[in-house]
Amino acid sequence: MGTELTRRVIRLSPDYGNVWSLWESSTPERPTNYSMKPSDYGLSEELADRLRRWHQEWDAQRLYEKSWDTPEQQERWNEEGLSIAHQLHSEVRHYADVSYRGELLA
Repeated sequence: MGTELTRRVIRLSPDYGNVWSLWESSTPERPTNYSMKPSDYGLSEELADRLRRWHQEWDAQRLYEKSWDTPEQQERWNEEGLSIAHQLHSEVRHYADVSYRGELLA
């Protein structure tokens, strides 16, 4: 009887100190670095570029000091994040699920 591996969950969430906004918790059968990068998953260059730009826009807002410049800018950024999450899910769907803003994508 074989041991079934736990399905991986990649979290897309910006935070200071991780320019890729990718996170994955370790499991007993699969240790990770927690703070992940596109090469850890073999993501496309296009997606890596989108992740980089999305994080840079978030970081430039200095949200630890103030809020978004406009509600429209925040909404556009959130929509781009959801679009990125769907592309990420498409690229890793065979071995992982994706969580964005605390919810798993279907």
